[in-house]
This record gives sequence, C-alpha cells and structure tokens, in this order.
Amino acid sequence: MRTMTLNASQLDGLIASLPLLLQTAAAQLEPLSVLVRACTLPVENEADLQGRMALIDELYSHASDVEHFAAQCAERVSDRVYEYEMKQLQVPNVTPGEALSMLMKARKIRQADLRQIATQSVISEVIHGKRSLTVEQIKALARFFRVPLETFMGQP
Repeated sequence: MRTMTLNASQLDGLIASLPLLLQTAAAQLEPLSVLVRACTLPVENEADLQGRMALIDELYSHASDVEHFAAQCAERVSDRVYEYEMKQLQVPNVTPGEALSMLMKARKIRQADLRQIATQSVISEVIHGKRSLTVEQIKALARFFRVPLETFMGQP
C-alpha cells in the first residue's frame, strides 16, 4: 500500500476550504441522517406516525425490488411503525370465544367456513364458552384471521 504525505500548502488549502467543505457535507448528509433516524428511532406520536407512513410509501416508490436499498429502509421504518402500533393498540378484554365471534361477524365468516380448523359444532362450543381451543386451533385461527396468537388465548 502506498503512503501519501501532505505538504504544508495542501494542509493550508484544506484548512482554508474546511468551512465550505463541512457546510456542503452537512447539507448533503442531513437527509441521510433523517432517514437513519426514521429507521432506528421509535415513533413518538401520531404526527410522527403519519410522517413515517408517508416515508414508507415514498421509499417503496423508488424501490425496483425487495432487495433495493429503498425497500430495505422502508422495511426498517415499517418495523418502527409496527412497534408503535402494538404499544397503542387497545385490546379489549374478551374471551377467545368472544374474539372469534367478533372476527367472524366483522369479516362475514360462517362457522362452516372454518371447517379446515375445527368442526362447526366445535366452533359453536368455543363461541358459547363451552369448549377451549387447542394449541393447533389457536395457531390456525390466528393465521386465518391474520391476528396475533394472543387473540385466542386466555380463559374461556
């Protein structure tokens, strides 16, 4: 590796141009600094949340695929949004049967539509608090409704 030395005039030139160099670098790096903070710092409030959501959309609009730098940044920002939403989410204190009933009504799902998970009679008994869900049923229902496992855990 070749070693470079600086002479006095080069150092004088660097020192003379340093204020402009630092000002230019700061101006160029500030947007990157904002992006890094959005990827790493927690969401603080609703206004911050809305800004992060807009940033996610903008980042994805510049990504050609999921491996693109913009998509990777959008994923990191999405992680911060998810963390914030999980903290803010007000989960009602309901039984697994009540949760199942509410989800079925909200999504217009019939008991028969869940036959891959449990029989119609089992679903009915769970809804009416006469039966508990098995671990396999909890996992399957959480996957089916795309909700956390905890939705179907607890006391019947």
